[in-house]
Amino acid sequence: MLLIMPWLSVFKLGKLSFKRYLPTIIFSDLVIALISELSRSLKWWKVKDPIFPKLASDVSFLFGPFTILNLWVFKLTYKRFWLYLLTNIVSGYLFAYPLTTIAEKLGVYKMVRMKRKQLFLLSIGVAMINYLYQFFIVESLRNRKSY
Repeated sequence: MLLIMPWLSVFKLGKLSFKRYLPTIIFSDLVIALISELSRSLKWWKVKDPIFPKLASDVSFLFGPFTILNLWVFKLTYKRFWLYLLTNIVSGYLFAYPLTTIAEKLGVYKMVRMKRKQLFLLSIGVAMINYLYQFFIVESLRNRKSY
């Protein structure tokens, strides 16, 4: 349910927005998957009962709410950097503090060697990398195609 429900909102996103931000979203998912794999060896957090036990990342979270939230944030805030940053600060804070506490109580995952503040800063760092990727890579390639 966590994997499928968020995708129902994609129809409201619009085809052009979906196509415009999809390369950055795929890049972002790859970055988070790599960080999750790194977290296994560094023991930053532990996902309990993942869908795919050989993967450190929780696929249902990564390709469900994270992906769709990322799409919506880009659609609603892109080219307004300060709004993008503020949105990611708020969502990063909510993820690192109350949602992580809830997830730990529900037994979804557990923070091991990473503190919540570090998780918050990591999420802001990933958001900045995503914005730079969209701005410098995706948009510059799109502009080259239009000539």
